[in-house]
Amino acid sequence: MGSLAAMLSALVLTDVGVTVTRYKRNGALWLVASLFFLTAYIFALVAGAIFLSAVYTPLQAAIILAVISVVIGLVVIGIMYALNARDQRIATDRRRRSQAQTTLAIATALTLFRKQPLLAAGLAVGIGTVLGLMRKSDDSDHS
Repeated sequence: MGSLAAMLSALVLTDVGVTVTRYKRNGALWLVASLFFLTAYIFALVAGAIFLSAVYTPLQAAIILAVISVVIGLVVIGIMYALNARDQRIATDRRRRSQAQTTLAIATALTLFRKQPLLAAGLAVGIGTVLGLMRKSDDSDHS
């Protein structure tokens, strides 16, 4: 039994070590890729400024690019607030459904417990199992 536990713990530690190494490697590569994306963005801004300076004055070109950047930033913030509000509504709805199910289960169990204690115990276990399965399926649907 001891050797089986040692093998299983070594397997778990190896898997965790491999996973941590993979996440570190991916993080470093995402950092390098982000640096190049940022560089490309800066050069795109410079190219846009040069292009706009051929049509407008350099000051007007800089102002146009600044206004475009502010508008894009505000749009991103608006999207973020909308997504956060949706997530909050979903969490509130889940909490409300869970509380209603729990209240129903408790009321049913108390009513049956007064009349038939053995049946109530079996029913409580069954309801708890069903509620647990429903919560797991709800979590996998929205994740």
